[in-house]
Formats: sequence, C-alpha cells, structure tokens
Amino acid sequence: MFFKHRYFKPFTFLAIVISIIGVITYIYLLKEEENLLKIKYSQYVNHTNQFIKNLIEEKENATLVLAIALSKDERVQNFIKNKNSLELDYKNISNELKTNTKYKNVWIQIINLDGKSLYRSWTDIKSDLNFREDLKKTLNTKKISTSISIGHFDLTIKGRAPIYDKNDNLIGFIEVITHFNSISEQLKDEKIDSLIIADKKYKNRILYPFSNTFIGDYYVSNKDLSENINQLINQNNISEYINKENYSIKNGYLTYTYTLSNEFDKNLGYILNFIKLEDIDTENIKAFKTQFINNIIILIFTLTFVFMLYIYFIESKNLKNSTHRLKKHIKILRTQQQYKQSILDSQTSIIVITNGKIIINSNKRLFEFFKDVRNLSEFKEKYTCICSAFIDMNDEMYIIDKDYNGKNWAEFILENSNKNFRVAMINYKKDLKHFSISVSTININQNIIVTLTDITTEVEQMALNKEKDRLLYQQSKISAISDTLKNIAHHWRQPLSVISTIASGMKIEKELNILDNNRFNDLCDNIVKNTTKLSNTIDNFSNFFNKDDLLSSNFELVETIENTIKFLNSVFEKNQIKCIFEYDKNKIFNTSKSDFSQAILNIIDNSIYALINNQENKKLIFIEFKNNKLSIKDNANGIDKKILSKIFEPYFTTKHQAYGVGLGLYIVEEFFVKKLGYKIDVKNVTFVYESKNYVGTNFIIDFN
Repeated sequence: MFFKHRYFKPFTFLAIVISIIGVITYIYLLKEEENLLKIKYSQYVNHTNQFIKNLIEEKENATLVLAIALSKDERVQNFIKNKNSLELDYKNISNELKTNTKYKNVWIQIINLDGKSLYRSWTDIKSDLNFREDLKKTLNTKKISTSISIGHFDLTIKGRAPIYDKNDNLIGFIEVITHFNSISEQLKDEKIDSLIIADKKYKNRILYPFSNTFIGDYYVSNKDLSENINQLINQNNISEYINKENYSIKNGYLTYTYTLSNEFDKNLGYILNFIKLEDIDTENIKAFKTQFINNIIILIFTLTFVFMLYIYFIESKNLKNSTHRLKKHIKILRTQQQYKQSILDSQTSIIVITNGKIIINSNKRLFEFFKDVRNLSEFKEKYTCICSAFIDMNDEMYIIDKDYNGKNWAEFILENSNKNFRVAMINYKKDLKHFSISVSTININQNIIVTLTDITTEVEQMALNKEKDRLLYQQSKISAISDTLKNIAHHWRQPLSVISTIASGMKIEKELNILDNNRFNDLCDNIVKNTTKLSNTIDNFSNFFNKDDLLSSNFELVETIENTIKFLNSVFEKNQIKCIFEYDKNKIFNTSKSDFSQAILNIIDNSIYALINNQENKKLIFIEFKNNKLSIKDNANGIDKKILSKIFEPYFTTKHQAYGVGLGLYIVEEFFVKKLGYKIDVKNVTFVYESKNYVGTNFIIDFN
C-alpha cells in the first residue's frame, strides 16, 4: 500500500503524458498524411500532364512525318492539276495504317492555295476551310506545321506539308488528320480513364460529328470511355470537372483537367482524367505513418523505461544493480549507432564524414576502394583525410587538397554547390578512378557529409570520343595534303611532257642530220619557255603553302584568295572555267594562313568537280567578299536537296573514290565554324549573268 500510495502521482503523470503524446501523434498524422497526399497527388498530376503532352507531341510528329511523305507523291501533284482522284489510294493507306499501327482512323485531305478542300479520304463532302485559324497561318507561311484543331467532323491532331510541282512551284497542301483515340488508349494502359471533349462554344462548328456523342453541349471525341466514368459524369455536372483549377478527390477518384489549346493559346477542348485512388502508389506515405508510429511507440517505451528505471534507482540501494542498468542503456546506444552505420554501408557511393581536415566516419565502400586499409583507424594513420588521396589532374573541375582562398576543399565545394566538381583517386589495383563529388552539412558540430559517385566509365568515354575527333581531323589534314600533291602533279604534267617531247625530237633530228641552227634555237626557246612555266608554278606553290603559315599569323584575305586562284589557274584553263573575284574591302586575319587557304581551296574544288560534270556551255565560279561576308558561287545546277544537309559530314562524298574520301568540306566546317566560330550557310540559288539564268550552289561564310 505504501508503494502504491507513494508512486500514484508519478504514474498518473506518466499516463497523462503518454495520453497527450498519443493525441498529438494522431492529430499530427492526420495533418501530415493530408499534406503528403496533396504533394503526392500534385506530383502525379504534373507527371501525367507531362505524359499527355509527350503523347500529343509524339502523335503530332508522327502525323507530320506522314504528311511530308505523302507530299512527295507525284499522284498528288497530278490530282491537283487534273482533279482525278481515281489515282489516289489514300483510303487503302488509311486501312493499312489501321491494320498495322496504333493509328486507327487516319484521314487524308488535299487543300488548294485558296484554303478549299479538294479531296478527303473519309468523305465526299467538300468545303471551304478558311474558318480554321491554323490553316490560315499555314497558307501564309507556306511551311510544314502541326496543330490541334476543331473542324466540321472532329477534334483532331493535324499535320500539314506543302506540295510542289516538278518545277518547285507551290500548288497546294496535304493534311494528315489523326484522332485522340490512341492517346486515350495509352492513358488507359497507365490506368487513367480519360474523356476528351471539345469546348461547348464549338458545338455548332461540328456539323458531321465523327463519334456522334455529346454530353450536354460538349462534343466527345474519344469512343472508349468506360461505363463507370460515364455514370460518374452523368451523376454530376460535367462543368464541375472542367472548371477545376487543380485536381479533386471524389467518389474514389482523383480527377483533373488537361486543357487542349491551339498555337494561338485558345482553348479548344479538354482531357478529363479519372484515376482510381487505389491505383496511385502511396506506399511511401504508409511507410512514413508506420515508421512514425513505431518511433512514437519507441518513445513511449523509452519514457516508460526511463520512468521505471528512475523508480528502480530510487528503490535500489545496490550499486551493482545500478551499474548493470547503466551498461544496458549503453548497449542500446551502441545498437542505435550500429543502425546508423548500417544505413551508411547500404549506400553504393563512397560516403565520408569530415571537417575538411580529418576523416570522422565513413561507410564500408571506402575500404573496398582502399583495400590496403582494413578500418577507419588504419585509414587515418595512412591518409589522415580522404583529400590526401586526391590526384591532381591539372583541371579546375577536379578538387585537390589545397587552400581555396582561405577555405579547405570541403568548404569550397559547399560554398560552390551549384558547380559540378570531380575528384580522381587511384584504387588498390592502381587504376585511376573518377568521381563526382557532392557535400552537405550536419548540424551537429558542423561536420560535412561527402558523397563520391564513380563516373569513371563516363569520363573514359568522353576521352575516347575526344580522341576519335582528333584522329578524324588528323586524317582530314592528310587527305588535304594528298589533294594538294595531286594539284601539283597536274600543274607539272603538261610542261614536263612538252620538254620531254622536244628533247626526244631534237635527238632524232640530230641523228638524221636534219637539225639546223634555226630549228635548234626554236626548240631550245620552247624548252626555256616551259622551264619558266615550271618555275612560276613553284613560286605559286610557295606562295600558297608557306612553312611559316602553319602557325597563327596576320595575313590579308584578298591576297590569300588571289594566290589560291593562281594556284588553280591551270585547272581552270584545262576545264574552261571562268573564275571571277570581286571585293569591296580587305580583311586581316590572325590564324593559320595555310589552314585558311586549304579550306577556301576545298570549297572551290567542290565547285570545280561539279562544273566538270556539268553540261553548261559556260562554267562559272564567282568569289565575292562584301559586307564582311565571303561568297563562293557556281553555276553547276546546285546540290540535291536530299544530301544538302549532309555535305559537311565526314566521309560523305558524291565523287568517285579517286577524287577523295569525303573530308574536304568537313575540313571547312572544322576550321571556320568549330575553330574560328564563324557561320557557314550553303544553299542552292538562281541568278542572272550576262542576261542568262543560271542555277548553282552558294557557300556563304559570315565573318560578322
């Protein structure tokens, strides 16, 4: 009785404290669960919105690709001219797509330049389409385009491509139309029921509804709405779902609206999404509740234990028993420490706790990397700080153990957390490894947590790619030297042949005793003439390729181009090519004159090859430097549009293999664009020269 009376109040107080903790815990869990669910649902909505956006963009792109492909069909051109649709088999194409792809209802429409429908694969109804803003924009820009649009038949996704005749004259547009059914099916695969509707303001525009389904004034585009969702919408006003700014939770569903807008930011319709709450993963929230409750239980047991321990110590006068209880408490603390360590050891990255000078703790990954040490004590004896193992890579991205303006390496990283730093270390196998490094602080004692993630594979791959680029450029330089030697041989071949022929003739005439003095003098003059030609050729080569030009130096653009033209004079003469060079001013460059000359030579050489294979009576090359732009243009009928975008790719060539390996224009882009930072534009042009029209290719290097 004495014991009960003595400790009645303390036990009552303990019971009250536990009750208060229980009530607070319950209220907190309710509030926290609500907040966590809000975050979870918001994240889910954002994710789904992005998913829907990606689906729409994917279908827009696929629709546009099909439109572009069909625009190249000669039957379309013939139809626009002859208005004979019998040649068109687009209904069959639509059926093939329906059978073999996920696009079940593909419509194809041909539109003239007045915005009128000339042909529809799905109906014989024709109409004026000028009410469509997206089509008006396309007719004005005359470019490919995609849009979400509402027509007389449906809410659809449209892709349009221009149609050109054989003379490259724009004669109309082809439009491929796809529907939202495949998107609703893909959403259904993600356990999302969707209702795709057009805004009620477009009710009167839809004269021939494809789905034949309306909910109130809202036209329903997709046909796969589940019966459960249909009943749910009928039970409530559909406007309740449309007017929601965010998501809502009702009848066991998370519902929200994705707005469909055109390129003019006008609302065309909506995708109403319904997700069962049971299909949303909330295991992390349940785990949080469980963990929190467990922690509270531990806290209550701890409080009870502490209280009982307190009672016990008061009642016990045995020092031995008190010491035993203390040891038991220490064991609990050690268990907690072991638990924390197990969390560290479960991480795949190397994690250390440091103050930037000495290492305080780490996970086991550290000792797997440094197998020459077995534990933290041995590591401290050998390295003191992990920074002692950092290798200097002579790169600002790589952190080393040094003073960074009064801060150690860890403090420096913490201060510049927006930058992506690395470290390099050598493991027990003597292999160099690369790590990304990130830091965060611990409130206790202001220690720093350092995380090292192995990125060796990524770094080595980047180095490999850089080496490949270096080898490719080296190969291009060798190819340029080979082309130059071919030009030199071409220059020398004719004079040497003449000299050889004269010498052989003189020998024969001497043997026949028919070589008189006049004849002898004429032949010797001819030899001297050709020898002089060889000497002049050597001077031209020396001017074009000077050993001092391998390094950066100041040189004049005009003089350099004139030397290049002189270098090619014999090629121009042989192939009857007229080269015209005009300029309004000069320009001084500071770079490798040899590389500059070679790049210009490669562009001109490209024109020469094209002109040799051209049947034009006049073969022309125009070189012009005006407004700080260098233009090189020919009349060789241009480059095929299909390959125009590929001409700067390495090893791409249309020439016979005897004329090169396809690195000439690659050198041009590497030098002017990647090395000097200028812009190169290549296009086919039409121009007039001496009252005659010509077509050719125009290279423009913009030095601005």
